[in-house]
Amino acid sequence: MKNRKWDENKTNGVLVCLLLTFLVSLPLFTDFLLAGTDLPYQLLRIEALKDGLRESGILLWAKPNWIEPKGFSFAFFYGDTFLYIPALFRLAGLHVQMSYRIFLVLINALTAFGAYAAFRKIFLDDATGLLGSALYTMSIYRVFLLYAEAELGEVLALAFLPFALAGICMVLRQKDKDSRYAWVWLSLGLSGILRSHILSFAITVLSVFVLSAIYFKRLNNSAVWRQIGLCAAAFLLWNLNYLYGILQYIRVGGFVINPVSGVPIQERGVQIVQLFMGFYQAGGNYEFGTQGVSGAAPVGLGLVFLVIIMAFCYLVFVYGDAFEKEEKKKGFAALGIGLAACFLGTLCFPWDSILKWSGLISSLVSMIQSPWHFLQTALLAFTVSGCLTYQMTKKKYGDFYGKIYGLGLAGCGCFCASYLAANLLFYYDFVRVETGEELWVPLAGEGKEVPLPVLASGLQLNGADGIWYALTAVSILAFAGCVVFILRDRQKQ
Repeated sequence: MKNRKWDENKTNGVLVCLLLTFLVSLPLFTDFLLAGTDLPYQLLRIEALKDGLRESGILLWAKPNWIEPKGFSFAFFYGDTFLYIPALFRLAGLHVQMSYRIFLVLINALTAFGAYAAFRKIFLDDATGLLGSALYTMSIYRVFLLYAEAELGEVLALAFLPFALAGICMVLRQKDKDSRYAWVWLSLGLSGILRSHILSFAITVLSVFVLSAIYFKRLNNSAVWRQIGLCAAAFLLWNLNYLYGILQYIRVGGFVINPVSGVPIQERGVQIVQLFMGFYQAGGNYEFGTQGVSGAAPVGLGLVFLVIIMAFCYLVFVYGDAFEKEEKKKGFAALGIGLAACFLGTLCFPWDSILKWSGLISSLVSMIQSPWHFLQTALLAFTVSGCLTYQMTKKKYGDFYGKIYGLGLAGCGCFCASYLAANLLFYYDFVRVETGEELWVPLAGEGKEVPLPVLASGLQLNGADGIWYALTAVSILAFAGCVVFILRDRQKQ
């Protein structure tokens, strides 16, 4: 009977995650692509990687067909580990437009199933895991990044962010038997984020330190430090080739990089009203500080997360005695981190004043480019809040009303995200890349400043060396060894 129940829960989880993948991927079932801001760049990354694979091998310090005649390495400025998937589709003969669409569907599936697995581990409940997956996968912010921005790097990072959170929670919990695998979840999440989006990795590391400060008392435990040590070792082993590639690329030659120090970013922070709106529409205005919200890009989190915040405050301040201290602490931690991340993402935060402090700080702040990137942390934190309020509602009002509340949250999130997707389809620009059509390539004439970093040495491309291949083998073997160890360990139980 227990196995049958487990099978039913597993089947329900798979079906719901497939439904979420289908819903969030609906704009991809067309014969065109929405003209996201970075779409030409992403398509060219795929094409350049495909050409590079044909010409020089697996790893390229710099890509051909990019800022002629020198090339540009987004292998390290922008991690392209996962772009080998659409590049291989291209080598197999698929059109670049079809390769890109299939890749986005795979990312959506990874996000839906990964978020379900992660939140299920965090809250030790299947239904809560499904709610977390629905809120996270069908969020306004993800739809914005997917279609209005075509921000592949950050979308990929969002797919791995729940893994990192699950790992942290399991490290700090150290109660259930699966906690001994916490290092796997954390190192897998951090590795995926590192290889997807450097800025997201930096934001994630900052969030890890904040969580560690909140739960610093739990760090006084040898089991916790053992998990941290295993995570650090696994992270280094799994990313040896990537880290070596960065060092080697830096060693090959200097860079011509446009200075970013002193570039103001505060006006690109969102207005507070944009955070929790019910309906978002297509728009191209990103200068929210100077142009307001007229024709604004659909950057925000959505109404459902405002409902979650209000529900948590109601439950805690009205029926606080009905809940344990630990439950309320988790809720306040998630709420505080989410609101702090929202504040960092708005134009209310004094970014332009901070960048005047020193040259180093000015460079670091300017590299953020758009403060709304911090909304990824707010999205994850408020999703945790939604899962917590669902469990608190069940505890206070019973399982029936808890399910109604959970379905209401999921329905609200799915409806708002679907509305934005439909609005983008109807009113956003679109492109069709015809077979044989040349993709846009930024060119730099002799002696002119190029728009992106390039090798100053004039090197166009350089295949991976023997050391990189050896380190890649070590990374693959280390990852495979971890998988085999876990499978054997679970079989013994």
